Amino acid sequence: MERMRIRRPGAATLVLGWVALAWMAPPAAAAAEAIFEAGDHCVAYRTVKDIFFGFDAEIVGRSCEVSASVAVEPDGAGSRVVVAVPVKSLDSGNPLRDWKVADLLGAKLEPELRFVSDPLDATALRADVADGRFVLPGTLQFAGRQYAIDFPLELIEAGERREIAGHLATTFAAFDVEVPTVAGGLVARPHEELELVVRLDLERVQGLAEWAAAAAAEQP
Repeated sequence: MERMRIRRPGAATLVLGWVALAWMAPPAAAAAEAIFEAGDHCVAYRTVKDIFFGFDAEIVGRSCEVSASVAVEPDGAGSRVVVAVPVKSLDSGNPLRDWKVADLLGAKLEPELRFVSDPLDATALRADVADGRFVLPGTLQFAGRQYAIDFPLELIEAGERREIAGHLATTFAAFDVEVPTVAGGLVARPHEELELVVRLDLERVQGLAEWAAAAAAEQP
């Protein structure tokens, strides 16, 4: 099971009543392929909730309005991966649900959902990437709050195309999100588990090639 480290921001609790995500825990590439197509540069959440007569309904909200970059620290002492997506761009195919999700994720307070990695260690990252699978620690930021997470990633190579697939299996409680039932569970009973899935085209990660070249030049 992937490890999650949580920095709790206080007593603030976000009530998210319109989405409930199911934990399936497949490999990152398999999870991404189930939602995205080759060449996509997108992020998504996946949900499952119990509805009438015990049937499960899956909800996937995704956005391809993703910006990804390797940003140099202001003091020049290191670099971090920054992935950002407008909260209001998450699309589940239900405009009302998407509006509610954006509202409950604090879009008015902080319009972007952001992942900011810890400072990159080129030596350690090179060894991990060589294995094809690695974990990128950092913080997930939304609604003025920050949560430390370890995001499992997998390198996908197809011809000249290189992509990164990521899959984080976690829970709503890990992000201080309370998921209520509808009509006491008679209409809908959400699951507690949550999946966050990404698929990024490395050619579209700004600054990555420059950072890699600089890191290689510093190697003995």
